Amino acid sequence: MLTTLTIGALASTLVACSPSSSGGAKTAECPEGSATLKVLRSTTNVPTDAQMDEYTKKTNDCVTFDVTDVPFGQYADKVSVLSSSANAPDIYGFDMPETANYASKGVLLPLDKYLPEGWKEDVLPATLKEGSYQDKVYTLGVQQDALGLYYNKTLTDQAGITVPTTLDEGWTWEEARDAMLKCQQGTPGNPTIYGLAPTQLGSGTPGPIYSDLLYLRSAGDPKAPSDSSAYKTFYAISPDGKQVDGWLNTPEAVEAAKFYQSLYEGDKAVTSKTGRPNAFIDGKACFDMFHAGQVQPLKDANVSYEWGVTPLPYIKTPIVHTGAITIGVSGKSKQADAAAKFVVELSTGDMAKEYNQKNGRLPTLGSVYKELPDFQEPPLSTFYQELEEWGQPRPPTSQFSQYSQIVETALKNIAYGGDPKDQLDQAVSKLSPLLSR
Repeated sequence: MLTTLTIGALASTLVACSPSSSGGAKTAECPEGSATLKVLRSTTNVPTDAQMDEYTKKTNDCVTFDVTDVPFGQYADKVSVLSSSANAPDIYGFDMPETANYASKGVLLPLDKYLPEGWKEDVLPATLKEGSYQDKVYTLGVQQDALGLYYNKTLTDQAGITVPTTLDEGWTWEEARDAMLKCQQGTPGNPTIYGLAPTQLGSGTPGPIYSDLLYLRSAGDPKAPSDSSAYKTFYAISPDGKQVDGWLNTPEAVEAAKFYQSLYEGDKAVTSKTGRPNAFIDGKACFDMFHAGQVQPLKDANVSYEWGVTPLPYIKTPIVHTGAITIGVSGKSKQADAAAKFVVELSTGDMAKEYNQKNGRLPTLGSVYKELPDFQEPPLSTFYQELEEWGQPRPPTSQFSQYSQIVETALKNIAYGGDPKDQLDQAVSKLSPLLSR
């Protein structure tokens, strides 16, 4: 059973087993004691009501939940307030790129002693990297995301375009833009059929680093010498998360930013700065850069055209960003064992499989992937293969929120016509003192 507190409104239900969040005594029904775990999550995200209800039933009502829901945009502020208070939750549902940030501040508890045997060999490497901080695991990951390039096959066929369907045949961004220009109908910048649908990500305007920083990072090379600008371009931040000068504003990044700008400006523009959330589903765009979460809506919409997914284009090196909403245990929890058991149960085995299957979310574990036939066939298999072969965390830093905001602003300004070098240099000058703290 759940007690759910939504910011601005209170919905009360009876909570079985224990009236106290400090845990109850051991009984015949609850040999490990009872617990009511306090949960802070962003609205509609994990852990879901259904997951918590199922877990409560599994524990014979020995573990129940008291939930506070916060709008996603207000979540980071709420964490800052509660994590330093005497009323900290037991469990956080948070965006995985924030792991280093929260771990470095003691918001999260390391989970290494709770990890199931063989978990590190089973989990996606990018998930392990993103969920860790200073060689300790702080979250196992419930789900993953990766971007692909959806295409309207009816429109691309009419334009005489053959779209690649395997990673080894994936387009570079130059090749993808050529196809978008060929497929686009009307005036560049204001077409009747977009070459590339306006972004649905973030606020619906250019700049989200989840998608748009990939243009710059893909211009780098992780196999180049570690002191080279090509290597630094790929990572966009130093390994310790404290330097961006010479990492974010390299010559390769500036040239990639110029290409990025050309998608919005000039005679080769293929998209728009103004969002149109349903452009692709409405048949008004040839291509759409989005994650696997669009597969089911397209099926549900029963669109009148054929469609597919091609691997995400790149400039020099294929790359997709990983990261999705996950869960972890509060560093201040007085019920750490009970909270950790729930986190592990939700992130592995049957509960992970059920969540991934029902919600069309990419699994983090190879063992779960093997038990989900739908994920082994296109289009979902394309996203999972990208995760396995190309997946990289967004630049890890204990100041991730600031990094994300400042870089997003720079990319947005570039899309709107700002000088790429000036914008990246300005981002570096703003970030450097923040990261060096």
